[in-house]
Amino acid sequence: MKTSQQLPRNKKPSNSRVTFDGRHWWISVGFQEDFELQELTNESIGVDVGLKELFVASNGMKERNINKDAKVKKLLKRKKSAQSDMSRRFKKGVKIQSAGYKKAKAEHLRLSRKIMNIRNNHIHQATAKLVKTKPMRIVVEDLSISNLLKNKKLSKALSFQKLNFFFQCLSYKCEKYGIEYVKADKWFASSKICSCCGVKYDHSVQPEGQWSLKIREWRCVPCNSHHDRDVNASINLSRW
Repeated sequence: MKTSQQLPRNKKPSNSRVTFDGRHWWISVGFQEDFELQELTNESIGVDVGLKELFVASNGMKERNINKDAKVKKLLKRKKSAQSDMSRRFKKGVKIQSAGYKKAKAEHLRLSRKIMNIRNNHIHQATAKLVKTKPMRIVVEDLSISNLLKNKKLSKALSFQKLNFFFQCLSYKCEKYGIEYVKADKWFASSKICSCCGVKYDHSVQPEGQWSLKIREWRCVPCNSHHDRDVNASINLSRW
């Protein structure tokens, strides 16, 4: 049996789980970790997630959308090709499929697992960077991912971003560091409120017109402040 790292000695394992991904068997084991509470700053960080970037934070941190990387795009293309190969070789009504079908299926599973691991690793690293700045609190939007996935135009990109997994990782890492993890009210218009003067975006006077996802930058008419949509949202979240 191969392990990803050396197992700790003199510690009782718990929550053992065995899973099968279609090709390999995996066993995951939990061990209680002794972790000293960190000395935190007085900073409150707002974190705005999205599709253009994984997140933009009010302290200036920004993490890219890993799905835009050339490596991931190439893997997705190969996965799609393997899926097409599977469909082409599949024989309806046949219990035992051909060797070609099984080979295509194994390749599809291998690529799916590789892409998933890249995305998960990226999220783990991104959330670790955030909590290691040791703010006293981190504020995020209370997004209903299930409702967002109903949008046919956004569902594919949203599923690739794995935002539920992002929030899950950020939440438990905050708990580990003793950082307050806050969800702002779902109706809080973080993107539409000017972080300089507090006036809410009004499409009747704004030159950009009706508010939509296409508006990435806007200028507040009352105070003439120019805003990047995501940066502005993160600043407003930090003050929630």
